[in-house]
Amino acid sequence: MAGVKRSLGSMLGHEDTLLRPNGTGRTRNVHYDHGMTPDTLDSMTPRSQSFKLSNTLQSQPHSQTHSQPNSRPDSRANSQSAGPSNTDQNDGLTRTPSPTFPSLTGQVPDFNQDASMMLVGMRGAGKSTLAVMASSAMERKVIDLEPTFQRAMGLSSAQYKAEHGSAECYKQQAKVLQGALQRHSTGCILVCSWMESRVQSLLREFASTHPVVHIVRDAEAIQNHLKFRDNAKMRNLLDVSNAIFRSCTNFEFFNVSEKATKSSLARASMERSPAPYLTLKHVERHFLKFLSIIYPAGTIPFTDSAFPLSRIPAEERNFTYATSIPLTDVLKDSVEVEEHVRGADVVQIVVHDLADHAEQGTLTSEASAKLLADITKGIGVVRRSTILPIILHLFLPHTATDEVLRVYLELVHHTVRLAPEMMTVDLRLEDVHISRILSIRKRTKIIGNCFIISDPPAWDSPMWMSWYKKASNLGCHIARLIRPATSIEDNFSINHLKTSVAALQGPKIPLIAYNSGYLGRHSQTLNRILTVVRPDSLERVNPKPPITPTITAVGATKALFSSFVYDQMKLYVFGANVSYSLSPAMHKSALKACGLPHTYEPVSCSSLRGIKHLIEDPEFGGGSVGLPFKVEIITLTHSLSNHARAIGAVNTLIPIRFLNEDGTIPTGAAFFESVNRAGPIKALYGENTDWIGIRATIRRGLSPANAVVSSTCGLVVGAGGMARATVYAMLQLGIKNIVICNRTRKNAEKMVLHFTQLLQRKDLGVLSAESEHSRFHVIESMEDPWPTDYRLPTVIVSCIPTHRIGNVPAPELALPNEWLGSRTGGVAIELGYKTLDTPFLTQFRKEAHRGWVSMDGLDMLPEQGFAQQSIECTARQFFAAYVESGEKNYPSIINRDVDENCKRYCRPLSLCDFFGVPGDCSHDNKAYEGGITNNLSKGSLKTCEVSNLTIDVDIRRAAATTKSDMVFKDGETLVMEHAWTLDFNEDGTKIVRVVEFCDQLATRKMVTKVYPDKFGKAE
Repeated sequence: MAGVKRSLGSMLGHEDTLLRPNGTGRTRNVHYDHGMTPDTLDSMTPRSQSFKLSNTLQSQPHSQTHSQPNSRPDSRANSQSAGPSNTDQNDGLTRTPSPTFPSLTGQVPDFNQDASMMLVGMRGAGKSTLAVMASSAMERKVIDLEPTFQRAMGLSSAQYKAEHGSAECYKQQAKVLQGALQRHSTGCILVCSWMESRVQSLLREFASTHPVVHIVRDAEAIQNHLKFRDNAKMRNLLDVSNAIFRSCTNFEFFNVSEKATKSSLARASMERSPAPYLTLKHVERHFLKFLSIIYPAGTIPFTDSAFPLSRIPAEERNFTYATSIPLTDVLKDSVEVEEHVRGADVVQIVVHDLADHAEQGTLTSEASAKLLADITKGIGVVRRSTILPIILHLFLPHTATDEVLRVYLELVHHTVRLAPEMMTVDLRLEDVHISRILSIRKRTKIIGNCFIISDPPAWDSPMWMSWYKKASNLGCHIARLIRPATSIEDNFSINHLKTSVAALQGPKIPLIAYNSGYLGRHSQTLNRILTVVRPDSLERVNPKPPITPTITAVGATKALFSSFVYDQMKLYVFGANVSYSLSPAMHKSALKACGLPHTYEPVSCSSLRGIKHLIEDPEFGGGSVGLPFKVEIITLTHSLSNHARAIGAVNTLIPIRFLNEDGTIPTGAAFFESVNRAGPIKALYGENTDWIGIRATIRRGLSPANAVVSSTCGLVVGAGGMARATVYAMLQLGIKNIVICNRTRKNAEKMVLHFTQLLQRKDLGVLSAESEHSRFHVIESMEDPWPTDYRLPTVIVSCIPTHRIGNVPAPELALPNEWLGSRTGGVAIELGYKTLDTPFLTQFRKEAHRGWVSMDGLDMLPEQGFAQQSIECTARQFFAAYVESGEKNYPSIINRDVDENCKRYCRPLSLCDFFGVPGDCSHDNKAYEGGITNNLSKGSLKTCEVSNLTIDVDIRRAAATTKSDMVFKDGETLVMEHAWTLDFNEDGTKIVRVVEFCDQLATRKMVTKVYPDKFGKAE
């Protein structure tokens, strides 16, 4: 990328780079035409004659130009085959792809939900593993063509080829494939590694009505699988096979190899060690997410997020952000994508490599092929790393040769095969090209992109409306129009365009419009949808970036509050005893991380009367509902979500400030108009999200051997609000056999009646049709035998408290060993988290060798991030207190973040000897504060840099090193480097034990200056 001159927007992917003629082809000035006239505005689209492809390309037939952008006028494309191609992987090293079939990029059909799927690719790409994962989720049969061939012929392909020759082997392979495709056109997942030309022809025909997915993987993983030692040979094999498989498939999926994490020590240390097979859960989630995009909505169960906000597209919500990350950074192993998306709603991958190659004259066929592979991998890496939707933005330079334009179209068509949620298309393309892209997009949304960097017209110019109309009339889903700000006034004149768009008659597509650059930050902040922002961590990821987006998602959010677009709100957690709740620590950390200034406080009360004044406050922003009010609080609500009605309990209370004209609560995006807005409350809305965490935890804990099938049985201990959420989660997962164990049979039967009636009504639309065949059984005592007509459970969830409540002691729950007899083990979950070492969990930890995975309430919360966030926040505040105590001359600040009974120890022991105290001696808070008071009489810490902060969530411990400047009143500065270990309470909000490993020489000098009479001169 060296030598490329990028202006504002290269992180955005905005077209502001001028490419120079480089001898590779005729240079074209691909510009946004300023020559708009009133007559032009009446036409459908702006003039774009300046953006035609070269005469050579234009002279090709339409199908060649548009549906086959990968085809190239090289010797390989003009060669003719002399007989059938060799299907052996090694033979592919000397074979070129069949010339009859250039890359398949025609219009992708709308598949039926039951349409079979074909997975093709190199051996070692992971096709069979992915097929098994998909078959379990979609309840489909896996048909592997190689074993099918062996059953039909009595020999493997290799053996048959050795006995009968290549030509006969390939002929029989084609026959086997043709028969399999005819017999298994629905309800199956087929797997194939064959590459012969007749196989390609059959696959292309199958792709006209079915998804045919090319599975690719990094070269190192495939090379290890095939045990190849020759790197050049491996690269050649991959190039040939990729070209062949792309010629007969309509989708491509990058199977990211599992590697040891290279993230921070903090993350590495906080993660619990999962069972080895659970690492495949990331692979499964990644692949099922991909399938959910290429198949009709609802085909893949449990892939759509259950959270209300996630069901509203980002372009329909207010003030959404797209974090922009260069493809080159995505592909770095050292980069953690999830670290860059804080506060964002979408991830935008920017591909600037085409411009780099064009400028440097390196746009060869090899470079183009690598770009295809890099884009495939980039989308795979991001999709594996985050649940956020993806925008793929291909940077098209301002000036380009015919070859650059051809490769751009090739890359755009290839991107459609990868099924990103959104992608951009440059509006300077001719209408026919944009229409072609729209026709093959499947479920990918197209953003018509227009960025004018050189001599941009004012916002009141009719040219902008013309570009918007072009995007709208051609069928783009969103229009993105951006120009650099030259004055502050540009931020206000942009309203000319927004007003004109709003005045248009008929349906309108969403508009992204703002000024770029520092002068344009005001319009960026007030742009309502998908403002492109930079990640907070950009400087660490890309030390010398080009000019980038000028705001972050967190910065933009803070600006909305400081400019009074949004209001600071009061949030609470309600319950009989919520003093131990982790919700405040979790939510406070999340609010701070996202730039939200709201407060979140626990409120313990004996009845709902104790919260009435809080929920009527104009600044009430919402509340989490704890025990025992999850059912009772329904009486205060005006409406419930379908999930809350189905469960019969509420864990989230949401104030509604805007109603429809008929007095009903808004739905869709309008529902969220009340968010971050103070004012009179018109209604209260009840939601239940407990089941979401329970469902996710069960799915995470189930091994492939215990995948949910029709006979899977779940055991629920308890019959309260959390038990209801658990039953609902099991039904959502497809578990149809549920046993409830509760000491009060009446309550268990009441819960069973609730769900039985729910399944009979079928009026909420929240459970699948298969759920109506579910059945329930109530066990009143642990001494009762397991029902003979139910399989032993593989999913067990305890929903009873794990701690004393009032005068009721903590239960000592342990299940009969006979109930744990599943031959494949299962997952056992304790939903409580105040006590983590319960008899229930101890029982299942001892059964780990038999396949039982034990999980607790912490696992149900967001990936344990709440605990790590809370501990990290407390630790950093603890170290900051050393500086603050000096700045404010207030020594008691030093105990702000420690428990009242905290003990502090000094190490190494030689310092204890120097101080004249025993090695096991500790300081309490009062004694330590006294020492700080004496220190402040002589000087104070001016800085305290924290590094190497490492957190172990399981044992609530953190370790860190600090480097501080101790500045004395006589002007002397002492640099002190310490190491620390800190032990925390259960929720991570207080430190209960401190061990300080002191810099011996610096500490002795400091103590000598503070206590000269006692310790004399430092040695």
